[in-house]
Amino acid sequence: MRKVLSPVENIFRETLPGVVSGYEVRDQQIQMALAVERGLLHDRHVIAEAGTGTGKSYAYLIPLSFVLGDDTRIIISTATIALQEQLLDKDIPFLEDTLGVDFRAELAKGKGNYLCLLRYKEELQSRGLFPEDDLVERIKDWVDETETGDRSDLPFEPRESWGRVCADDTCPGRKCHLNNDCFFAKARRRLQRAGVIVCNHALFFTDLNLRDSSGGTASLLPEYRYLVFDEAQHIESIARRTMSTEVSNMRLQVLLNQLRKREGCHLDALNKALAINGKFFEVFSQMDNSSKYLFPQNYEVTDLGQGLKRAVKDTVRMFDVDAVGERENAIFKCLERFNQDLGEILEAADPEKVYWVEKSEHRRRKLITLHASPLNVSENLDRLLFYNGELSSAILTSATLSVNGDFSFFRQNVGCSRALETSVGSPFSYEDQCLLYLPQGLPDPRTPGFHTNVSPFIEEILNQTDGRAFVLFTSYRGMNEVWEQLEHRLPWQLLRQGELPKNKLIETFKADIHSVLFATASYWEGVDVPGEALSCVILVKLPFAVPDDPLTEAKIKSIERSGRNAFYNYSLPQAVLRLRQGFGRLIRTKQDRGIVAILDPRVKTSNYGRHFLNNLPPGREITNLDDVRCFLQREQNKE
Repeated sequence: MRKVLSPVENIFRETLPGVVSGYEVRDQQIQMALAVERGLLHDRHVIAEAGTGTGKSYAYLIPLSFVLGDDTRIIISTATIALQEQLLDKDIPFLEDTLGVDFRAELAKGKGNYLCLLRYKEELQSRGLFPEDDLVERIKDWVDETETGDRSDLPFEPRESWGRVCADDTCPGRKCHLNNDCFFAKARRRLQRAGVIVCNHALFFTDLNLRDSSGGTASLLPEYRYLVFDEAQHIESIARRTMSTEVSNMRLQVLLNQLRKREGCHLDALNKALAINGKFFEVFSQMDNSSKYLFPQNYEVTDLGQGLKRAVKDTVRMFDVDAVGERENAIFKCLERFNQDLGEILEAADPEKVYWVEKSEHRRRKLITLHASPLNVSENLDRLLFYNGELSSAILTSATLSVNGDFSFFRQNVGCSRALETSVGSPFSYEDQCLLYLPQGLPDPRTPGFHTNVSPFIEEILNQTDGRAFVLFTSYRGMNEVWEQLEHRLPWQLLRQGELPKNKLIETFKADIHSVLFATASYWEGVDVPGEALSCVILVKLPFAVPDDPLTEAKIKSIERSGRNAFYNYSLPQAVLRLRQGFGRLIRTKQDRGIVAILDPRVKTSNYGRHFLNNLPPGREITNLDDVRCFLQREQNKE
């Protein structure tokens, strides 16, 4: 008797193979899709881990097509632009054509992506926009022609000038006399008609935070019943960022520079506030050599901070009351929020938050940011999202969510504790496609000379693979140290993170198939280089979080106060997931072949090393470089 297939399984086993020539049925994909189908039928959330090559997007889009209706909206939130483009330009159009379903899909972007006509006209009047005359004409021509006002449609790169003409928090909204022509308002109206809205995690959580802080009276996204978090491993970090209070030296400068252009501005008061702002943040610049450190609570900081708050108040108070309109009131509200946020950080009164300082550069300018970050976001996510009584079902998916097949670490960090769970492997044959190289005689990674001593191992591997490699580090210092040792010793182009924008760096790497890319944290995941250009991934150290990072330090202390072991409950599972992500850069298609080398001996010598190896895909483990040579030669002969 033939098995009766569910509607979803029938599409994968009957419909798609019948209309798509050479369509490959993947049991792992069907298993995930059936789990999503169960969750949608029973209004349950689903946590779905699916290995590389599973086809996760079809596994949730096809079940969702059955619940899509005129009164039902779906949000798909991703971490990367690449996945958004894949969904909107490839996956959704394919399913619409094949299944005859109209997803009515739209991309949602933050307001900063859109030209603000009001700010643009103000800049033109002051002639402050684009010093070069040709750029003035180019932007004017574009404004006359564009239907979207979207920065991505600009035929040239406006660089820093965009920040002076884009929509921002000083927007008066519907009270603006240009609201009918507003590009951002038009984009929001398009979202109201959409069945599926694709956005990034940052916009999603900004919307969630706005709904909470406004008591539900304000939002960036329309109402929705179903939600997908693809690339769900990023939920915790991005949710924490958007739920944090942040004050930077640039934030007040931008607001006051806008106020300076308004008639009625008291320039002496404004300049005084700018001067105190500079002095206040310079204290943090000089205070510690680290790029991140705990917020210092002392008299100098408090006194200067309170003085800054008074100066901001004076700037508003001394503004000519007869010149106050909707635009001015919108700026005043932003200044009031600045003072509120600064006050919260100066008080540092919430024991459930971490107060810390971050030093960085933004467009070649020094950026000092003060943070008040929640230690735990899972309770807020459960309250505001997963169990708020309005969300029918959420699908949380990624290739790396579990440790040893257990989702406890993920649920502990993001909530969603009552979700259905499924974990499906990759359709790739790692035993045939990949070698795991664990050299013998490696230096101890805890010693000061580790990167100097490990460089010969990296050089030896690259000589066997003819370049064609990612060399991934856990710190810029280690990356630069090895780079300097090998720069003139290898015959191929050596690329280094930071020398070009990320997309340009990856394009260059793909174009030169023997090139080698040296990189750190952001390249351990979200980088897709199928084919022979990437035949080797070298993971130099186990990716444990830096213990003196303020958030990591606070998290560890919190776990220890609860009586749990911070290493096994936090540091280790986090590093295991990170290693899995780095490993996953190598095999992206069924045709890919290559080796992953781990140059940290602790995977074999420590009592916790097995946790790393047990969580990697099954593959052949070797310790002899001759085996690498034989494997690569055999693959070349096949070609």
